[in-house]
Amino acid sequence: MKKQLLIMDMDPGVDDALALLLALRSPEIQLLGITTTAGNAPVEMTSLNAMRVLEYLNASDIPVMQGAQKPLKHRLVDALHYHGPDGLGESELPPAISPVQAIQPWDFIAHAAASNPDKITLVATGPLTNIALTLQHHPEVAHHLAGLILMGGAYGLTPYSKGNQTPYAEFNMWQDPEAAHMVFASGMNIHAIGLDISLDPTTCLYEQQLQQLQQKSAPAAAQLASKLVDYAIKHHGRCEMHDPLALAAALENMEIFGFTPKQVKITRGNGAKRGVTYALIQKKTPSLHPIYIANKVNGSRFLELFLTRITGK
Repeated sequence: MKKQLLIMDMDPGVDDALALLLALRSPEIQLLGITTTAGNAPVEMTSLNAMRVLEYLNASDIPVMQGAQKPLKHRLVDALHYHGPDGLGESELPPAISPVQAIQPWDFIAHAAASNPDKITLVATGPLTNIALTLQHHPEVAHHLAGLILMGGAYGLTPYSKGNQTPYAEFNMWQDPEAAHMVFASGMNIHAIGLDISLDPTTCLYEQQLQQLQQKSAPAAAQLASKLVDYAIKHHGRCEMHDPLALAAALENMEIFGFTPKQVKITRGNGAKRGVTYALIQKKTPSLHPIYIANKVNGSRFLELFLTRITGK
């Protein structure tokens, strides 16, 4: 099997960790590395959390590069109130042993992409700060990557399109709208998984799915996933699968999703509409390149993919 080359940029995070588990349980993926950013938690914690998950699944050979400590122009506002004081739903994973790599994420991404032109997909499940810094330091990377799949935004394309940080802004976009603006204008091949589909109830995990993860003799990935999902259900009523949906879009399972090309504007600055993403309908802005926004999802097929991979059944 020819492996699909992936780099994940993330801020674990309960749902980031679930996305990482899905990547590690997908044999068609070769995960080249993980770059971490501040978002759900400070970057020191997100880096340790990524390594904790890797070590738990005996995958510590995958390098972790620690990136941006804060958004480009704003202070960090973490989401530990949602993800738990450890960022991983109090899952009690052992402390990380491996060190982060002594290389900047933007240099790692640029070198990997130049060495494998048009073969690496970047999956970003946190604020886009590291991606913007990569474009600043290595603008050529926009033409070397096969594509970018990002989790972020609320685009008004489905009845579920509402904000989760403010009434209209999604957390990752709100955290660093200046970075998102740079990425949207980069010309990269971008597919966006927004709250339009990740807040669709059919894509979420509930008690029934939790019981599937808790079956006896479940593999290590399912045991960890069950702790993460259990925490989310107990504290929030369901486990929203924002980031695993983005990873699923990288698995060449595009039949799960429908996408529509749109130009996207994002409100920068620190006003009341900070981070709001607008999918333009008619107006054409020459500086904005169209991106592909998910506007349809087959929730049952997505959940089947996730649960089958994680449980091995």
